[in-house]
Amino acid sequence: MFNSNSGGPHPAGLHKGTANAPLLLIAVIATLAAVLLTAFAPGRAEAASCSGGDKHPRQISSKTAAKVVVCLVNKKRRHHGMRPLKKSSDLMNAARGHTRKMQKTNCFSHNCPGERSLSGRYERARYLPCGCSWGAGENIGWGPGRKGSPRQIVKAWMHSPEHRRNILGSFDHVGVGVKWGSPSRRHSKAGTYTMDFGYKR
Repeated sequence: MFNSNSGGPHPAGLHKGTANAPLLLIAVIATLAAVLLTAFAPGRAEAASCSGGDKHPRQISSKTAAKVVVCLVNKKRRHHGMRPLKKSSDLMNAARGHTRKMQKTNCFSHNCPGERSLSGRYERARYLPCGCSWGAGENIGWGPGRKGSPRQIVKAWMHSPEHRRNILGSFDHVGVGVKWGSPSRRHSKAGTYTMDFGYKR
């Protein structure tokens, strides 16, 4: 498993629940090779869309990088015959808050010191509660230089079964939070990413 000094994606968290049922947490632990963030060069056709996908950290704004991540993920979903995810301002706030927390506490995890659980963060962001059936998932990742570009982060997630499951899952909504810098070095030329997924039915 990656630690906060090596860079890379992190095993994805997944929650499901209903308005009156206890939370169910599936903790997925996976060992990922560092090559995930280095081995996949963008193809010409893919590079032509989702402008900014190959920009290194600090070459574009973090808000633009977040938009590019959504663009790349929705392109993957369309390729697999799935509906694109809709941006949620609530999930965006949850994702941004978690990315800030990771950097502030030198933590690379779904739950950093003093932080609420994933569902708790969704409640704080007002995505939940909903009086309905709901689902939630989260991908996190970071990488230095070229490895921290939006495209390389999404490629790494797509080559990890747990992260791919979230990206191609039955979610409807998404929010992405990006901060330049690594979880341990906020002023470095790296990118730290959180992608929060959800549905309410």
